[in-house]
Amino acid sequence: MNIITKNSGIEVEIKAASFKEASNLKKAAFKCLKDVGILKDVDLSSLKDLNVAGLIDKGIDLLLSADISDDFERNLFECLKSCTVEKDGVKNKITSNLFDEMPELQEDYYEIASKCIEVNLYPFLKSLVSEFKTRLKTPKEENQPSE
Repeated sequence: MNIITKNSGIEVEIKAASFKEASNLKKAAFKCLKDVGILKDVDLSSLKDLNVAGLIDKGIDLLLSADISDDFERNLFECLKSCTVEKDGVKNKITSNLFDEMPELQEDYYEIASKCIEVNLYPFLKSLVSEFKTRLKTPKEENQPSE
């Protein structure tokens, strides 16, 4: 996935990291989820009664938890090493030092980080959601003929 950053207009190539690196990022993200208790008191069988304002507050807590987690940041930068920034025809691997060498990138940090997180966690989350849907089906739903 190639993006042009909104703030500095620099081209960034976002690539999936290795399975191990992406898995470590997933673990760090799930630890942040667990730490903020994002699903505490949420009745997943009755999503129509979901407290959206409460989830937004938990989402902010999650972002802050991930942002201050050294473990999450370390694993994010392991995944970012698979990504490149192109400037003046030169491709540079994304490292924490690159944000010092190209200070204009600092304004794009969250955009780049969120795309990297998306690319690396999507396969895990897609599989997990699919598994939850299968497991949460009621016996009545399982016996209905498919259309």
